[in-house]
Amino acid sequence: MTKSTNPKSILDKWFSMFIRLTYSNENGFVCCYTCDKIEHWKSLQNGHFVSRSKLATRYDEKNCRPQCSGCNLYGNGRPDVFGIKLTKEYGEGIVTGLYRQGQEVVRYFPYQEKIDYYKIKVKELLAQKHL
Repeated sequence: MTKSTNPKSILDKWFSMFIRLTYSNENGFVCCYTCDKIEHWKSLQNGHFVSRSKLATRYDEKNCRPQCSGCNLYGNGRPDVFGIKLTKEYGEGIVTGLYRQGQEVVRYFPYQEKIDYYKIKVKELLAQKHL
């Protein structure tokens, strides 16, 4: 298997690791945001409330949470539960705000800058949690 040199794919990898590690405990276990299933951070996925096809919200930390494959893939991300939890977490307006933001046209995206940032953050989280 060859490593991707596509900046979007590279950023996806580091950003996904960041999201999953951010919500993991000191043993590396994390709860699926939409069903509460507990798994190791490496087994979960980075779920998006607004589809990851929308570049304006693809790397927005408020739009992403760890999800099991059952919820993320087979449950289409469970947007009903995801939206309710985001509203409890951030307050009224977060869902509408993310949907609006997702509709924005992104003409330039600083991939390398974000890759560098999330690489550092992932390394810090791994060290902080002794993983």
